Amino acid sequence: MQGPDEDLPTLLKRNDHLNILRYLRAQKIRDPDTTIHHGKALLGPNLSNSVKGGESARLACLEQVCLAALDVQDHRLSEKCLSQLRLVTGKEAIRFRMLLARCLEAAGEGDEALAIYDNILTTHPANVLALKRKYCLAEEAPERMELLNQYLEQNSSDAAGWYEMAQLRKELGDFTGAAYAMEEVVLASPMDAPAHVELAECLASAGDYRLARKHMTQALELSPKNTRAMFGLIMVSNGYLESVSQLGKKHVVDEHDVEVAKALIQYGADKVLKTYKGTTMYSMVQKALQTYTDNLSK
Repeated sequence: MQGPDEDLPTLLKRNDHLNILRYLRAQKIRDPDTTIHHGKALLGPNLSNSVKGGESARLACLEQVCLAALDVQDHRLSEKCLSQLRLVTGKEAIRFRMLLARCLEAAGEGDEALAIYDNILTTHPANVLALKRKYCLAEEAPERMELLNQYLEQNSSDAAGWYEMAQLRKELGDFTGAAYAMEEVVLASPMDAPAHVELAECLASAGDYRLARKHMTQALELSPKNTRAMFGLIMVSNGYLESVSQLGKKHVVDEHDVEVAKALIQYGADKVLKTYKGTTMYSMVQKALQTYTDNLSK
């Protein structure tokens, strides 16, 4: 959605109620007090004023004010918005039913809201908003994962959806699945250092230490002061060395790979110590790191 060309302070100074609401929608700013104030000023005390841009613009404002009213638990205002919307769309319109379901959710009537979402999805299975709301209402992780799978089948480029999937997979102890989901997040945001760190952690938990250290290294390249990545690089590289040490004698070990892992542990430790130098935690951190660095020459 493209909002007004002017910034919010300019619109507020001019009391441009319609464009203030448009700006908040376009920028996805959740500010219920501002929305309600300017929504009432635009739509009038009975929320029945016409709006520049026609009925479509008015309906968008009514929806926006209704959701803001739910945020502050002003149920009288949300009901007035809902009534005005119904007068225009009718009670069978998806737009009205979706907003009715949100009001039911806010009133603690989740089963009734779910019934509406299910009904909408029966006739419109690709309705993304209904799927999202069902996901938000689901309580058990397996159910949430099934709903999220349905959503991602239709919105495979939604990085936020894949990130949520990764969290669900971790909650269920499926770190291989979590790593797959985080790979999709990294593909969507390759310059996001925290995403590389989380992917590396998932890979390490799944036992793939070599690929994990690659992503920890990438995270440090993108964000050199990221302490989580520093410690993470030490952990995953040490995990690789421990996994190699447990292999049988018949297994051929890549000595170069071992030396790389040792070098990365030392590199990570040096960066951590440099980060904590001059702080009260330096000696404690130094002692903790010796567990990993003392045996590197062996």
